[in-house]
Amino acid sequence: MALAASSSAVAQQSPSPSVVNPWADTFLSRRVADGAAPGVVVAILLDGTIVTLRGYGFADPERRVPMDPAATLIRLGGVTHIATAATALAAAESSIVRLQQDVHPLWERAKLTVQGPSTVTLQDLLTHSAGFGDRILGQFTPGKTELQPLVPYLNAAMPPLSLRPGTAVMPSAHALSLAGVTLEAASGQSLQELSRRLVFGPLAMDNTTFEPRVPPGVLSRMAVGHRWARDGLEAVPYDYAQTYPAVGLVTTAGDMARLLQAIHRGGSSDIGARVWSEDLNRTLTSRRATHDASMAGRSLALVETQVAGRAVWKLDGLANGFSASLTIAPDLGLAVFIAANAGTFRGFSDLSPAGELVRGFSLDMIQALFPAPPPPVQARNIAPDDRADFGGVYHTATIDRDTPLKFLRLLSSVRVEDQSDVRINVDGEPFQKVGLDLFQNGPNFVKFLRDEDGRVTHLLRPNEVFERTPLFEHDGVQRAFMYFVLAAFGIGAFVSLLGLVLRWRGARANALGLLSAGGGLALIAWFAWQAANFSVGVAYAHGVEGLPFPLWAWFSPLILAPLVFLYALFGVGIRNFNRYTLIGIALGWAAFYPVLRTWNFV
Repeated sequence: MALAASSSAVAQQSPSPSVVNPWADTFLSRRVADGAAPGVVVAILLDGTIVTLRGYGFADPERRVPMDPAATLIRLGGVTHIATAATALAAAESSIVRLQQDVHPLWERAKLTVQGPSTVTLQDLLTHSAGFGDRILGQFTPGKTELQPLVPYLNAAMPPLSLRPGTAVMPSAHALSLAGVTLEAASGQSLQELSRRLVFGPLAMDNTTFEPRVPPGVLSRMAVGHRWARDGLEAVPYDYAQTYPAVGLVTTAGDMARLLQAIHRGGSSDIGARVWSEDLNRTLTSRRATHDASMAGRSLALVETQVAGRAVWKLDGLANGFSASLTIAPDLGLAVFIAANAGTFRGFSDLSPAGELVRGFSLDMIQALFPAPPPPVQARNIAPDDRADFGGVYHTATIDRDTPLKFLRLLSSVRVEDQSDVRINVDGEPFQKVGLDLFQNGPNFVKFLRDEDGRVTHLLRPNEVFERTPLFEHDGVQRAFMYFVLAAFGIGAFVSLLGLVLRWRGARANALGLLSAGGGLALIAWFAWQAANFSVGVAYAHGVEGLPFPLWAWFSPLILAPLVFLYALFGVGIRNFNRYTLIGIALGWAAFYPVLRTWNFV
């Protein structure tokens, strides 16, 4: 009733299983045969009926174990969010917790201390609008013995508040983990026990678990995860999720199909058990948080997405060696779950063949089988307001500014260029002003936030937040290095040029050398700091987490610093010393300028 009522106008146009199944079978068979992933499982529902539940390829290629949608266990990564939200709805239905209540008393009961907002609700956490970012390192551990209980982990690793609650939608695994703590404190049970009692049991999801320490018997049924390395796919070991309410669910395609079926039926199982009410069910497929009314947003669990002119609800996830995606299109009566035992990305940001397959499958299906989209949204022009100061580079605000992985913020950035009072370019695409600090390009919108002084601080895209703050503004040590480098090199260049004109020698040249050496040392130390950060990031990207700053990152300054001092102290005997100094300063600036430009200093 919940989804069918909203789709009655178009349900007659929905393809039948006789059309959907051959298309899906051809699509998935070809992609698996081409090597996109060792194996894939898929569940497709039309009007609440499971019409496809199939596996392709192998859960374990070496042992030739096939992908079984009813028995093969898979990891969902971020798709876990739908199960956390479902548990919250069931808890609200049972009056264990309310979605709109302040959860601080529950955190105090759990002995959890969070530095941040004075008031935050469970809905804020589930819609990612509480204002928390993420810490990347330490979310996963290689073994059970390193796994911490959720509350001690969050007490030590909870990232700081980036924005006021309700300001913007900013995805955060740690915020969802706070939702898990909230549910555990309200119920007096673990998240696994609570979800088993309220959701998994009534929906016969017997193969689904939140338990972070997955038992050996369960692991034996787990598909073998793979990542895309330089030479192709290679198996990866199983790791354990510290933020398990956000990314740690283990399940089967059959169990996910039953959860989708309950959502279509307004919160009821196929045997008539009421898990949550129809009113609560609507929070899963209606917008609950957004940057702006003109922009797509989030429901209590899903991300609003435009596909072929239609609004659908989608959720993508990745785990170590796994990719998963879930799509609900209420007006089409369509729901899709798909997962593969291969990683979503190749390298830091490029989608792998498995990522392209899993994330694009439902979108390709809608475009191929559900034609005739409505016309595109027309832009609305408004008068200029003399506030054209949006230009600059914006880095993702999701990754904590103080994490060693600062370089990951560089990999997720947006460049904005002011064109006029009413036009800007965002990563080369033109956008027209349609509201106060709101710009549009067809169906795409961007919005800007300002501080109390009217300065632009953030760029908002649907479900994404980017920060204008320079990368190391909040790092006092690096800021001191930077200002010293700028001062020393600037003064050094002026004095060196003056020395060439006046043909200085002796003590004045020696003083110049010391000045240039000071700037050089600061620059070396600053680059060493960044090299240490980068090395930790590379180690993380290759699956080695929690490493201290490696000693090799400091070899270059230890070797170069004495050479710079010797050059400064004894450079007076070098012919044309000032000229060489000037050339060195120029080369230093030439090498350093791209860094300044990229990080929004010039």
